[in-house]
Amino acid sequence: MWTGKWWHAVQNLLPEGASIAPLIIATDKTQLTQFSGGKSAYLVYLTLGNIPRAIRWKPSQHACILIGYLSVDKVTGAQLTKKEKSVRIQRLFHESMRLILEPLKEAGRSGLEVVCGDGHVRMVHPILVCYVADYPEQCLVTCAKYGTCPKCQRPAGELGMKGTTELRNQKWTLKVI
Repeated sequence: MWTGKWWHAVQNLLPEGASIAPLIIATDKTQLTQFSGGKSAYLVYLTLGNIPRAIRWKPSQHACILIGYLSVDKVTGAQLTKKEKSVRIQRLFHESMRLILEPLKEAGRSGLEVVCGDGHVRMVHPILVCYVADYPEQCLVTCAKYGTCPKCQRPAGELGMKGTTELRNQKWTLKVI
């Protein structure tokens, strides 16, 4: 996203006169209570990719907004295996994210009329370009077992070994889900 080639390639996919709004989503598991119950949730944040990094994540700059809370509920059921519970947690997370991000799909395809800083109305296409998460959320997003690589399909016992490994892809992730 930080190169002119990327911007031109994406811009060329849009109708004449349209612009892109590169969106960055971030999630973070956070404690909701300090003194009782140990309640926690995944907070889902949204910011724009064309805001300088030094400004983007500073709360005082208001360049990042909270768009959702996701459940961190435990899956119960004595008859469920550990893997089945893990799959249900992954499905809940993915379905929740799908619902939160659903409005962006049509907006990205059709565009939105936006009044820009110069007062002109322009057609802007918001597109998701980056997902920021720490290791536990990366595992959840990619349906990777904790302790494995969320980016490639290398088995946990082979992490750190030389050589290339096939990267995870959408087809593989959908199969896991």
